Amino acid sequence: MSKNLPYWFIREGEKLFQCSKADFDQAIRDGKSVKYRTYANKRAERIAEALEISRMNLLNDPQLPTKFRQILTDPVKVIQIQIIDVDDPEFWNKEARNPKYQTNLNEK
Repeated sequence: MSKNLPYWFIREGEKLFQCSKADFDQAIRDGKSVKYRTYANKRAERIAEALEISRMNLLNDPQLPTKFRQILTDPVKVIQIQIIDVDDPEFWNKEARNPKYQTNLNEK
């Protein structure tokens, strides 16, 4: 496989099984542990691994509120990871163009 193509995995114990995007999304909805490869860098991948461990710990809690459980089983929210470096001027320039900030400026 090309390095640019994403890799989706479903965990079963210590094993990883490569799967399609549809199977990956269904596993997230079912509350199974998953692994996504092809983050921008190793730092993002390590953070994603830590978040997946905490997500699975939360999903195993029977007292977890339903709304929170729905968020933790939404495929779009599970694999989106954004690491913000406070010293990165490009991020802040791009973020300043976000429409939610523009409306506040226009109201004054």
